[in-house]
Amino acid sequence: MTCPTCRAPLNGYGNGCAACGHIGGNLRRALLWTLIPTGIIAVALGASIAIAEAYRTGSSRNPYSNAIEVRDATGRSQSFATLMHDAGQVCARTTRSLFRGDIGTNAAWSIRCGDTGDWMILIAGTGATRVAQCGPLEKAGTPCWTPL
Repeated sequence: MTCPTCRAPLNGYGNGCAACGHIGGNLRRALLWTLIPTGIIAVALGASIAIAEAYRTGSSRNPYSNAIEVRDATGRSQSFATLMHDAGQVCARTTRSLFRGDIGTNAAWSIRCGDTGDWMILIAGTGATRVAQCGPLEKAGTPCWTPL
């Protein structure tokens, strides 16, 4: 094998040319084979994110919260009653609900149950829920009925 620059013989594969110092390889070709696939991957990911955002329903980053938000008032009341029952609390029906906002991937809701008062519900990105009565939260300085 010979050096492409000075045509001196090369000893072994991957060694530089002893005569002119040419290391080998084409920097432009290497950059092209690195940048082109990276660019294609970046465009594909960007398009994927844009499509997902375009078809997202609801105002939360949390899909479980969005599933509740897109329901009508009766369906939302039933969903919250089920969540409260699963958490071991009583709430036959909700008379008011407010999507407070997102805390990371968690969605915060405030609801008013007709029989047990005001509650705050935190829906995790995994679908797990936590509920707390608003009375103690407001005493601690966390208002229930204000958006985040």
